[in-house]
Amino acid sequence: TCLTVEEGQPASHAGKGWEVLTDAIIRQVAQQGPPTVFMLWGSHAQAKQRLIPADRGHLVLTSNHPSPLSAHRGFFQCGHFAQANAHLQQQGLPAIDWQI
Repeated sequence: TCLTVEEGQPASHAGKGWEVLTDAIIRQVAQQGPPTVFMLWGSHAQAKQRLIPADRGHLVLTSNHPSPLSAHRGFFQCGHFAQANAHLQQQGLPAIDWQI
C-alpha cells in the first residue's frame, strides 16, 4: 500500500500519498486487465480487496505480512507462490520461476 518506509518503522510513510497511487494501479489492473493474481499480504494490503471485482476471474490470496515480525504467523506456510502458478496454468499461461 506504501512503496517506501523508514527502516524499523512500519507504516511510517502511510498517509503521504502512496495509497492514492497504489489504489489507482490496483483498480486499473483489476478492471481492465486479464485475470490476475493479487497477493495481499498484511492488513493494509488486505483492505485493498474492495478494489478488486469478484466477477473478473482474479485470484486473491491473503496472508500475514512477510516482515520479520509476523512472517512466522502464517506467511511461510501460505503457499501463495504455488497457488499463483496453478492459477496461471489454469488460465493457459506459463508458471513463474519464483527462484530467479
